[in-house]
Amino acid sequence: RVAMSDDEALRADEQMANEEFVDDIQPEVKLPEGLQKEVIKTASASEWKRPQAGDEVTVHYIGTLASDGSEFDSSRARGRPFRFTLGRGDVIRGWDLAVPTMCRGEVARFTIAPELAYGAGGSPPKIPGGTALVFEIELLAWASREDLFGDEGVVKSRLRDGSGWRKPGMGDEALVSVIVTADSAPIEERLRFEYVLGSGALGALGRACDKAFCGMKRGEVAELTCAKGYAYGDSHPDGVVVTLTLHEIYETKDISILEDGSMMKKRVNDGDGWATTASDGAMVKLRVESASDGSAPAVGFAAGVLEFVLGRGEVADAFECAAASMRRGERAIVTVEPASLAAERRLGLQGARVG
Repeated sequence: RVAMSDDEALRADEQMANEEFVDDIQPEVKLPEGLQKEVIKTASASEWKRPQAGDEVTVHYIGTLASDGSEFDSSRARGRPFRFTLGRGDVIRGWDLAVPTMCRGEVARFTIAPELAYGAGGSPPKIPGGTALVFEIELLAWASREDLFGDEGVVKSRLRDGSGWRKPGMGDEALVSVIVTADSAPIEERLRFEYVLGSGALGALGRACDKAFCGMKRGEVAELTCAKGYAYGDSHPDGVVVTLTLHEIYETKDISILEDGSMMKKRVNDGDGWATTASDGAMVKLRVESASDGSAPAVGFAAGVLEFVLGRGEVADAFECAAASMRRGERAIVTVEPASLAAERRLGLQGARVG
């Protein structure tokens, strides 16, 4: 097991940082004809994301007639917020178009033409036919909801945002937690275990969990509401709720010089994902924490920090190649075959069998 120290690599690569940020940026939403918006209170700078179709939003609103300003409805007057799902037709069309332009904490006034409201028929007795409406809306909160298979069989709600830009794919290995409940009672709890997406190790829940994990980032927490067909069938006919946490995304890569599989690196922690890898000629520090032959500790091994100039052959090939592929703070497990590629005297590994 090896790790790059905090001061060995080059500083953050600006282009990569920008790409990571851009990955989450949402395009500006354009208002259609018949909908006008006036921002009364802007959201804080940290609240830049906006809800999308399928998300559950919570708002306060005051509705008035554009013709005379008379109030016909108000969640504030009732003393409780209004909650609905965007894009389902639960509200007038103008609302489904207006709320996705807002950020959490924003207050805006929307003027909605009749064709995006109640049309020529109105909504008697308070709203005459052919009337434009004005709504003052405050977006209090929203929860990301995604219908994973398009049949309402598995609905994913994001409970906590992840970070970075990487998402796992089928066949990738990740460190995850899975908690399953039915009728609020726990069924299964597996915390911080290594899981290969698509392996079938999660049994009946595998299809739903794999689909969800493929859309998650490191550190993200999500909740899946699963119908029985995506869970345990008739043993739990009302379905289950699954809470997923994606702690880490592992990446296995061939780092050997000839790309012949003789040195395989499994990244277990990204480290500083905004930093580049070191280039030949750079002075690096590589902390080697453990070594084994795959079943037992390597005889004679002594953990230590290797300081060397990259590309000059000052250390065994395994450590040279590992350092060249790592970012500052990254942690990885390197598997070497033959063991002679890791025969490093400073670590007591000369002649040792290691893996």
